[in-house]
Amino acid sequence: MLRVWFVALAHSSLGQFMQNSRWGFASVEAVHLLAIALLGGAVLILDLRLMGVILTRESPRVLNRDLSRLLLGSLAVLLLTGIALVSEEALKCYYNAAFRWKMALLAAAVLFYFTLYRRVVLTLGSSATVLSRVTAAVSLFLWLGVGVAGRAIGLI
Repeated sequence: MLRVWFVALAHSSLGQFMQNSRWGFASVEAVHLLAIALLGGAVLILDLRLMGVILTRESPRVLNRDLSRLLLGSLAVLLLTGIALVSEEALKCYYNAAFRWKMALLAAAVLFYFTLYRRVVLTLGSSATVLSRVTAAVSLFLWLGVGVAGRAIGLI
């Protein structure tokens, strides 16, 4: 059933544009990589703060508020450009184990961010706790996993 969606994406106007455009894939990939850098930077800053490594005088809640637009905006750009990139070689992605891992880790990272992670950020006081350190480590593991699996898509 899921394969039907990938076939439809490959044959969509977007898929046809991405497959036939001289600069489409490269341009979209450049934007995708820029969004990865922005998201990764925001996540790294927040996670290092939760670990008590940097910006220890800053409130995690205020830091999260300040970085949330960047984080959520870059995540939205990543999702949109990711769909465009997948449309270029949708069936290859469908059968690619690394792509499936990336999607699973991305879903886990987003779910984690909107549940436990945000709860910890919003309730943490001025000093790091065991819970905040573990939360940050899980976050880093998930987001790093998304990146590694994404890189592996082209290798598998």
